[in-house]
Amino acid sequence: MARQETEAKKMLEAEKEKKGEGKVSGQETESKPIHWFQINTKYMAVCRYALFVITASIVIYILIAHWGETTAFLSNLAGVLSPFFIGLLTAYFLIPLVGRIQKGIHRWITKGKHEKVVKCISIVLAYVLVLGFIAIAFVFVIPQMGQSIQELTDKIPSIYRKLMGELMYFQKKYPEMDFKVANDQLAKMVPNLIDYGTNLMGNLIPMVYSLSVSIVKLAINLLLGIFVSIYMIYSKDKFRYQAKRVVYAIFPEEKGDAVCTTLRECNDIFGAFLISKAIDSLIIGCICCVAMNIIGLPYAVLLSVIVGITNMIPYFGPFIGAVPGVLIYLCTDWESAIIFAIMILILQQFDGLILGPRLLGQSTGLSPIWVIFAITVGGAYFGVLGMFIGVPVVAVVAFLLNKAVSSRLKGKEIKALKAIEKK
Repeated sequence: MARQETEAKKMLEAEKEKKGEGKVSGQETESKPIHWFQINTKYMAVCRYALFVITASIVIYILIAHWGETTAFLSNLAGVLSPFFIGLLTAYFLIPLVGRIQKGIHRWITKGKHEKVVKCISIVLAYVLVLGFIAIAFVFVIPQMGQSIQELTDKIPSIYRKLMGELMYFQKKYPEMDFKVANDQLAKMVPNLIDYGTNLMGNLIPMVYSLSVSIVKLAINLLLGIFVSIYMIYSKDKFRYQAKRVVYAIFPEEKGDAVCTTLRECNDIFGAFLISKAIDSLIIGCICCVAMNIIGLPYAVLLSVIVGITNMIPYFGPFIGAVPGVLIYLCTDWESAIIFAIMILILQQFDGLILGPRLLGQSTGLSPIWVIFAITVGGAYFGVLGMFIGVPVVAVVAFLLNKAVSSRLKGKEIKALKAIEKK
């Protein structure tokens, strides 16, 4: 009996403790403060986006309304940051060369050891190769270009007399045609050249001073650009790591992986086109120079440099580069002009059918209509530089749009698209 009573007491005490906890918890629940204002995260996100859009719109409106001050500020900023732009562009072109040299040293000499030493040696060798190539160009190419320009300058009087003679011949042969405008323009040509030479001699000292200052500034910017490019090449892994940190700080891991992959693919498209096209243009310029020397055409180095540089422009580049040569030869020897035009046509066919596909491959993946669009728009708004980089920029934009459209269509069964794909 005593044992049963003790167990009953224990059960009663346990029930009392449970009731007491309920009261305490109830009292605590009742004592919680009730807030009359609660923050809704969804509406706060909408407010943040709306505030960002309004602020961005105001800033864009102010920049457009004061476009003169904006362009002046951007021009000044570009001048200040020009060493960093030069360094970035130099590093962008030299990183593949440094990587190849580094892989070769690891493979044949160090067997994967001494990473930092090999990186430094690779950077030095890459700069020695590039600067050596530039030095050879200055030693052999620049003097011959200057000699060709001097020869053309010396021939200006004879070219002028020849043009006047041809014009008089046509005027006698076709007296019914009016050559007054052409005669007036040619008559004004020599006095205008004399006036220009007189003004040039009068402003020679200020021009020499401004040219000297510009050369010094350019030399300083190039020197700073080289140091910046060396640092960028050496620390490229660190910069890549910092960029990935920013990406993963903004996006979740899965989206961050997609963003990094997309940026790497865009870089491959842009860099592959520029580097491959630069090599292609160098080869075309060398072939043009050799062919002109074999044929015996004058001004081979000058015109080959023009053809090689303009070859960076797809499709139209060789023809644009051929125009100065044809005009020069027309003023001296029309047979040479025909031979030069035929040679450029053959060279363009060789580049488009054999050399270009081997070097460029499908680096852009653009159809000809989009290439023409890129060249036209880039040249209209950004000049020669826009014609050079317009194609890779449009290729990157087209790649991003295609990827966005493909991701939106993923998982959708659209019969019309299926039917087109089967065809």
